[in-house]
Amino acid sequence: MAFDHGSIDLGLKNPFKAEGLVTAIRGVVQSALGIYLLLTAAGTVKDNATAGWILMVFGIIILATGIRAAAKGIYARLRYFVGRNHPTSLAYNYSKSESSTANEEKDTVGYSKKQLEEMLVGRKNSTFVEPVGFIARLIHSFIPKLLFLPYPIRNMSQRIISAWVSTIISLIAYGLVAFVSLNGFTGDAGELAFPFYSAFLMLYLLLTWRNAGKPVARSAEKNIEPLGGITLVKIISLSIILPVAIGVLLSYLMSTSATSKAEIEQFISQLPSLHVGLYLFGIMIIAVIVSAMAFILLKQRLSIVNPITEVSELRENWQESVHPNEIFINLDNLVMANRRYKEVPNRVYLELDPQLNEQADGKGGFVGQMIQEVQPQVKLMNLGKLFNKVRLASLITGNAFYLISSIFTFILAYHIIDIYTLVSMSNISNVEEFFNLDNYMQFSDLIVGASHLLLIGYLIKSFGQIMTTSAHLFFAEIQFESLLVYFKCEGTFTESKISTGTGIHDSTRSENTLIRSSITPWVIVSKIVSTTFAATGLKNLEHPRHILEMHKDEGQLTAIKNDVISFLKDRESIASITSQRDLGNASQIHQLNQQTRAVNTNGYLSKEDEEAAGYIRQEEGLTDEGEPKTT
Repeated sequence: MAFDHGSIDLGLKNPFKAEGLVTAIRGVVQSALGIYLLLTAAGTVKDNATAGWILMVFGIIILATGIRAAAKGIYARLRYFVGRNHPTSLAYNYSKSESSTANEEKDTVGYSKKQLEEMLVGRKNSTFVEPVGFIARLIHSFIPKLLFLPYPIRNMSQRIISAWVSTIISLIAYGLVAFVSLNGFTGDAGELAFPFYSAFLMLYLLLTWRNAGKPVARSAEKNIEPLGGITLVKIISLSIILPVAIGVLLSYLMSTSATSKAEIEQFISQLPSLHVGLYLFGIMIIAVIVSAMAFILLKQRLSIVNPITEVSELRENWQESVHPNEIFINLDNLVMANRRYKEVPNRVYLELDPQLNEQADGKGGFVGQMIQEVQPQVKLMNLGKLFNKVRLASLITGNAFYLISSIFTFILAYHIIDIYTLVSMSNISNVEEFFNLDNYMQFSDLIVGASHLLLIGYLIKSFGQIMTTSAHLFFAEIQFESLLVYFKCEGTFTESKISTGTGIHDSTRSENTLIRSSITPWVIVSKIVSTTFAATGLKNLEHPRHILEMHKDEGQLTAIKNDVISFLKDRESIASITSQRDLGNASQIHQLNQQTRAVNTNGYLSKEDEEAAGYIRQEEGLTDEGEPKTT
């Protein structure tokens, strides 16, 4: 949405200053590593062009990553632009003064006007949706309060727990395969296939935790990611079917090539070890540390969950002499306008459009309703010192992991040069020379060393992404408190006439049409707590805002009722003269009547004159008030 400047501060501050500082420092260090490689490449390219280009490619990759991180961190520390229209409305805003903003944010709002009406009238919160899928339901069964958290935090929690489910099932299946294969139950092929399955398991767990650390997409702010039985079936199938498939493949190769088990074992023994066991142990240790930090943050956030859905309600019947439209005009222009926060227009989710159904003989009915929200105010979340310390620790550790991963990438560049140098110096002309023992073993050592650098860097970066993502989510959440009002009014009205000043001595007269209304208002008031997830950049607060809590507010309900009733009681039904000039004109007319009227010494008409006036009226077919007689 567009930035609308206002001189009154709404109290929304930049939540990403600490995160931006840590990210910028990490970006500067990464950029320094990249620049060093580029400078080294410039000095190397003259003597060894290929080595220089290798260093340049790695330098550009590390430098680009560093510049991106530094720019992101600096950007996060710049001024946080918050206009008079922030944050996003709950539903489409029909306020006349916010029509341009409403069109820009219509695809971002979290509710429709019908949903808000159902939530207030039905005392329910449609924000809390049922989890989808077997694993998701299992997770919410063990952590019931998870249902009442905002969508991004729920999705992040599901990803981490799902990664643990995948890890545990894979390790159980791995243990079963190890027992069956190593004890000879599957024959020679099963025993030979076990190292390949171990390597596959290691890669699978790396990818699993890498996916768990992906940043939560903005689409996830509107819905919960499904996590069903298909995920579970995929894990079990890979854990059971893959070892069998590898065993069958090895058996086929052994039979077709007439290769014995001893020959394959001798070939495998010559290969450098990948140390799969150490990788699995490292994955488990780091996963435990990362998950512990994430779940401490989650536990602290769950401690303030209060999914209450209560409202204050008024249902009465008023008998007042007022036009129905006056009720709605007063409610919109006075009662609700007086409740604005820092003079920001209220959010109108159901536009007030009263419908009058006029019938015969001055009778009819009316109905009208509206939903308005007062400008939301920032509500501080008191999550305790432990939460703040763990969130900062998660942020710093995650960025440190990114730096360590960059260092491994830095070292990997020189390993690639060593591999190239060995290949170029060996003068290999055929496959037999390549498999020469000395060259082959040295080459394989370098390849495995480079693979270790790549895998370790990938592993560390994956867990670093989990920590920075979880820390960012808890930095980004901003809660608001606002008043949500639903007003519905129905009733009937009748018209009658009232006249004053119709006596024989009166010089002025007032005729008025009096409308008597039977009013049945239904007012629902709730003080809501809503949340959104901020970001940096142009769309810093243009994200869905969801209702988490609905509280009673009897004080505001009573105040609204008193304001409306005081307006109804203070109304005038008879028109009178309030202008000083009109009062002077009426006085002159009265004096003129006194002069032209035949009066006695006491200033009053005689009884004979009064009777004569009455006789004249009767003759003219008029009533005593001057109205035509009806038969």
